[in-house]
Amino acid sequence: MRRLSTLVVSAVVGSALVAAPVSAQSCQTMAGNLVANCSFENPGPSAGANYEFRNTLTGWNVDGGQFERWSNGFNGFTSRDGVAHLELDSNVGNTSIWQYINTVAGQTYTVNFSAAHRSLNGQFSQIQFLVGGHSNGNIVFTTPQITDANPGEYKWTDYQTSFVAGAGTQTKIVFRGIGPSNTYGDHIDNISVRVPEPTSLALVGLGLLGVAVRARRRVS
Repeated sequence: MRRLSTLVVSAVVGSALVAAPVSAQSCQTMAGNLVANCSFENPGPSAGANYEFRNTLTGWNVDGGQFERWSNGFNGFTSRDGVAHLELDSNVGNTSIWQYINTVAGQTYTVNFSAAHRSLNGQFSQIQFLVGGHSNGNIVFTTPQITDANPGEYKWTDYQTSFVAGAGTQTKIVFRGIGPSNTYGDHIDNISVRVPEPTSLALVGLGLLGVAVRARRRVS
């Protein structure tokens, strides 16, 4: 089973789309991740492959129904990170999950998450990321329509976007299922929100420094 496809998308609210590398690192070990229960592991699932509804899930709130969680490879669908993930198109239709994270006004934050679909007669999955509210927030990013290459193949795709925090010390982050509301799709896992690392900028700086040194040597 293929588990990773690196479709990469990055966006900052109010600016152009820019491609950027996506890290395959687990959100649970990612330094600086602000998201609580980022891969839906807590509370732990029961033994064996299981599919369950929960009224509560540590760190998260849900609008439009209950949490629908798959764990321990239920139905042959292995989670992207850890042993559990959520389906946002639950048995009562599309849902939104949200939580508040601590942010600094004016600071840019990088968002990573993974999404997948399970086949149903040519249907698709699609997920939106919003800040500020599940119905009246700012839509930061919408995934393309996600389909499976082959029936029964569960293929995770990693996405990356970013946003600039508004006023206040907290930001409400929302993930909303917007595929066909047929109780079949919009799977999500491995969520992280953090201040972007300066590594890429440092590499660019080193590259420019190398060019300058080589140019100076040619002149001398």
